[in-house]
Amino acid sequence: MIYANGCSFVMGQELVDNHSLNMENKRSAFPAKLGAYNDAWSGSSNHAIMNRTLDYCKNNKVEIAIVGWTAYSRVLTLGDNPRNDRLGQFTAKPTTKDAPMHEKYYHNDEMLKQWSRNVIECTYYWLKSNNIIPIFFNSMDKFKTDVPMLWDGLSWRNVYHDQFNLEVNFERHPDQKMHDWMADYLKNEITKSKTSY
Repeated sequence: MIYANGCSFVMGQELVDNHSLNMENKRSAFPAKLGAYNDAWSGSSNHAIMNRTLDYCKNNKVEIAIVGWTAYSRVLTLGDNPRNDRLGQFTAKPTTKDAPMHEKYYHNDEMLKQWSRNVIECTYYWLKSNNIIPIFFNSMDKFKTDVPMLWDGLSWRNVYHDQFNLEVNFERHPDQKMHDWMADYLKNEITKSKTSY
C-alpha cells in the first residue's frame, strides 16, 4: 500500500474549491492517481504530518510513504478547533489570526528550523526501521535536511514552475496540471525506490 501525507498541497486544496475541509479536493490530487491513501490535511505543521504518518503506518500495512513537508514556521498546537485533523491536532501559522500567539511563543526562527529538521529526519529513520520506503519532498519552500529529499530539498512548487518557465503564484495551491505532473514524477520514483530498497 502507498500512503501519502502533507498539508493542503498534497491534499489537493483548490482542485475543487478553496475550502480547507472539503475532502472532495483529494479525488484528483496526485495521491489518488497513484492509488495512495491520502492522509493530508490543510494547514498542517510538520509535527502534525509526522504524527499522522506514524499513527497510520503503525496501524496499517504500508510499503511506501510519500510525504510532502510544509513550511517549518508552522507549529503544532492543541485545543478544540473546527480545523483539527483526525488526531485532534491544530497548527498555528505566522500568517493567520494566530500570528500574535506565534510571535509571542514561537518567534525563534532557528529553533523552528531545527524542530522541523528533527521531525523530518526522525520520521525518515522510523519509516526505514519499519521497512517502509520513504519518499520525501518539500511542498512549498526549499528546506535542507540530512535525509534524502526529492530535488535535493528544493520545493515541488519551484521545481515544477522552473521546468515549465512559469511564474509562481504564491497565493495559489497546485493546480490539476501540477498534480498530474507530480503523479507521473512519483511513479518513476516509486519504481526506482522499489528496485534499490
